[in-house]
Amino acid sequence: MRNVGAAIATGLALVTAVAVTGCAPAVRDAVPAPLAEQQLVGSEASPSATPSTTPEATRSATPLSAVAFRATPRPTPSTEATMDAAANAAAAAKQAEADKARADKARADKARADKARADQAKADLARASASAIQAAPDTDPRCGYGTVMCVSKSARKLWFMKDGQIIRTVDVRFGLESDPERRTREGNFLVFRKEAEWTSNLYGSDMPYAMFFSGGEAVHFSSDFAARGYAGNSHGCVNVRDKAALAAIFDQVEVGTTRVVVY
Repeated sequence: MRNVGAAIATGLALVTAVAVTGCAPAVRDAVPAPLAEQQLVGSEASPSATPSTTPEATRSATPLSAVAFRATPRPTPSTEATMDAAANAAAAAKQAEADKARADKARADKARADKARADQAKADLARASASAIQAAPDTDPRCGYGTVMCVSKSARKLWFMKDGQIIRTVDVRFGLESDPERRTREGNFLVFRKEAEWTSNLYGSDMPYAMFFSGGEAVHFSSDFAARGYAGNSHGCVNVRDKAALAAIFDQVEVGTTRVVVY
């Protein structure tokens, strides 16, 4: 019985030894689970990282089934970078045509607007001219255009006019109608000379703002007219008694262009 018992004990010991040591090589040759996942995931885990063998690391490791394979989207090239040269040129030509059409339209609109304003200005001037002539019924038709000193003997007025519009009106007096030598000549004349300060060579009288239109006859300021009015007369000139008004007219009169119409 002692021999049988020893044999049984020896067999149990061998079975125990095999059970303890038989799986060790398989465990040493196995790849740890975290490392296997790294090899499968590729770029998702660092190849040089050493897998943790602690229970905590094993429990916190991400399961293989939960690993996401993310693909970086390829950027879409811009239209400008990929537009064909011919298509680009065609698009540019089309845009240039549209820009030119807009510019041409803007110029045409401006030209029409400018013409409309000019036509309106002419119409306004025509109405003003008609109104001016109606306001001065004694105005000679020759005074209806250009720059004119329009002188009426019957109205004893001088109207300074531009294109039929009265700019200024002043009282005037003349030479003696009964004396041919002192009678103010009538007609359509040009101002051929003007002098802001002048003294008569024949009579020695001052003639400020003298504007000569026929020989020695001129439109000028008369201190005698300013003092005595129509009680006196000139020696043939057109006397003006409002010195300030005549000075303003004098500044606008042009030699060789401004006319004097006496009637």
